[in-house]
Amino acid sequence: MLRNGTQVLLVTNGSEAILRVTSLSLDWTGEYVCQYVHNNSQAQLRQRVVVSLGPDDIVQGPAQVSMNCNASGGISLQCCIRNRGGAYTVSWSPGPTAPADLVGDTDPLCHSLALETCPAQDTPYQCVFESQGLGSAQTVVTVSGIRAGEPFCPSDDAQGSWAATKAGRVAEISCPDDRAGTVQRSCSSEGIWGAVIAQCTDRQLLAGLRRVQLLLAGLGNPRSELARLIEWLRVQTQPGQGRVSNALDLLVLVTIVDTMSRITTDSTVHLNSSMVTSFLAAASQMLDFDPDALWVAAQARVPSTASTFLQSIENITRRLVPGEGNFTFVLPNVELQGSVFHPDSPTDYTKTFRTQPLLQVHISKEVVAELVRLGANVTVTSMVLKKLGRFLPPNYGRGLNSSRYVLGSLLFSSNIMSSNGSVSQAEIAMSFGHGNQTGEKAGAASGEERPQCVFWDHSLFRGEGGWSAQGCQTLGTGTATKCTCQHLTSFSVLMSIHSIADSFWLDFLSKFGVCASILALLLCLGIYSLVWRSVVRNQISHFRYLSLVNIALSLLMGNLWFLGSTWMAKSHENKLCVAATFFTHFFYLAMFFWMLVQALMLFHRLVFVFHQLATASVLPFMVTMGYLCPLVIAAAAVAVYFPTQGYVQAMACWLNVHTGAIYAFAVPVLVIVLVNVLILLVVVMKLMRPSVSEGPQGDERKTLLNILKALLILTPVFGLTWGLGVVTMTSQASELFHYLFAVLNSFQGVFILVFGCLMDKKVRDALLHRVHKEVSSMAATSQHEARVTGSFKLV
Repeated sequence: MLRNGTQVLLVTNGSEAILRVTSLSLDWTGEYVCQYVHNNSQAQLRQRVVVSLGPDDIVQGPAQVSMNCNASGGISLQCCIRNRGGAYTVSWSPGPTAPADLVGDTDPLCHSLALETCPAQDTPYQCVFESQGLGSAQTVVTVSGIRAGEPFCPSDDAQGSWAATKAGRVAEISCPDDRAGTVQRSCSSEGIWGAVIAQCTDRQLLAGLRRVQLLLAGLGNPRSELARLIEWLRVQTQPGQGRVSNALDLLVLVTIVDTMSRITTDSTVHLNSSMVTSFLAAASQMLDFDPDALWVAAQARVPSTASTFLQSIENITRRLVPGEGNFTFVLPNVELQGSVFHPDSPTDYTKTFRTQPLLQVHISKEVVAELVRLGANVTVTSMVLKKLGRFLPPNYGRGLNSSRYVLGSLLFSSNIMSSNGSVSQAEIAMSFGHGNQTGEKAGAASGEERPQCVFWDHSLFRGEGGWSAQGCQTLGTGTATKCTCQHLTSFSVLMSIHSIADSFWLDFLSKFGVCASILALLLCLGIYSLVWRSVVRNQISHFRYLSLVNIALSLLMGNLWFLGSTWMAKSHENKLCVAATFFTHFFYLAMFFWMLVQALMLFHRLVFVFHQLATASVLPFMVTMGYLCPLVIAAAAVAVYFPTQGYVQAMACWLNVHTGAIYAFAVPVLVIVLVNVLILLVVVMKLMRPSVSEGPQGDERKTLLNILKALLILTPVFGLTWGLGVVTMTSQASELFHYLFAVLNSFQGVFILVFGCLMDKKVRDALLHRVHKEVSSMAATSQHEARVTGSFKLV
């Protein structure tokens, strides 16, 4: 097997056993014992194993130094190696020809080279260590000479002892004794010191990392070693220890936790309650580390840091072997609850976390019974992580990547373990209370927030992880968001934030357009009432204007309900909001069904020329089609989605997008638009080649042409409008689509006034005639009054 760079291979063949270990780690050095039993007698063979020198044996030091050629005294170069208990020879190149012996009890062992002469150019000095039977290891130090007149940074004691450094080079000094690595400081081309950058890591943390890596590679017994390592981790992360002072220290700790999770997974080690308590205590303490100085800085170096930490916690808690019944672990930043189920008594799984905000989880009795049937015993664990969510990178998967979000609740994780192994698919219902988790919400509070149930997918963005909505539904919102997901992992709620400028202008544009439409529709209905007797001269014109009046009336009532709903409380519990959703849905659908009625009348009159329709039979059909059909669809939507609290949106009194209720409007509308387009194509082809003897003639033909013109304009406009509506309501559309939909949707009444009323020559002529008649009547009245007044004056 190949683990963590160490290859371990055990081959057995009859009485022969061969163990091959290939590693650069000196910790594999030691005596290996092979024990065997034959005919009730036991024997053993011992063999000493050594590991050749390698890069890990070299103690990191400055890779570059500068030498002032004008100063006396020269400089001293130093290289160091870890002490493995033997003798070394060390040599420098360039340097003395004879190597020096290096031996002692200190660790590390170091050797120096004194340079008295300034090199002519940048010169690399190679330090080579050799040990009998172990091979060699080397390191390189580059020396740059500072000559007269060349810019350089003078020696400085700020945050370390910085020797004079040539311009354009990077100076390095060793970290303090308790920390490994180097501290760097750049010298600009003008000879000005830059910022001090420390690349130091706590030596004890590195030693712990080395222990878990060797355990993962196979050196040691995981069952006995893991408990000690977890307790060591808890102690190292306690407040006041001072071990974690920078991002590198945190990265080492996260790597330790990740390696522990790999050990538990690879070796199928199960953890008792004591071990899980210690581990969760360490995880809780790590979540208290400084967010900016540690977590944000670590994320900047390794973007997958928080995602790796989350997955490690999930993996380790999955290995918990609790007692019977219910169990709970409560720590400051982590809370875990769970239950053990047996085949004889399956019940539902319900847990409430008294956190801020509140969080609840539920798995139905039927789902638990199915899980128990598949495995003899089932353990369900649920865990809340109170601070980790804000450290996860802002990565949004497919369907989420065109909006801005903030985390709207806590991070919640669930696991199910059965006797047959881990369970990844099960329906789980959660209720997330809303709260400020990111620190950004206060600044975005003035914008519009739309909750979205999501889970953290560790595989997204090349292993960095990201939020995904796949397999999750947002069922209802209020002070909490209810989520139903079909799989198990870490969940939370995202709030889609629209900037205050976008929300204001979209809201203003929508309300202004609706008000303009309402005024236009009132004017349209008023005009029809004035000219009704003048324009309704035959059966076709009667059907036409009756349809137009009902289209305008339906849109008017829909707009009034929509405008009124903007001042209502947006909640599924608000019955007035539910009523507004129903009536808005009904009247908007009625408008389209009356457009369909008008198109069908046009189609019948031009295609079935010799089949005359009686007014008494057509009117009931028109009313049924125009009002009863949309009423049935709107009522069915309420009956299906209201009981599950999936009828009303979270941020508007309108059909819910996430539950599919919106399709009770979108599908009929798009079907009607498609049917109207097909009818118009047939009608246009019919009108392009009429015979002399067939088809309507005279005034009736003009009326049909007016119907055609109106439908040719209104059908594409309304179809485009609600096509954009489907895009904006069912997907993450760009701002352009939202603005186009707002304009087209809010000005539909104006379109009806212009194309269905004012562009009709018969209506214009009748209206002008009516106005001329009224003006003439008023003028005649004024003249009569003037004559009467004059008569009185003469008398």
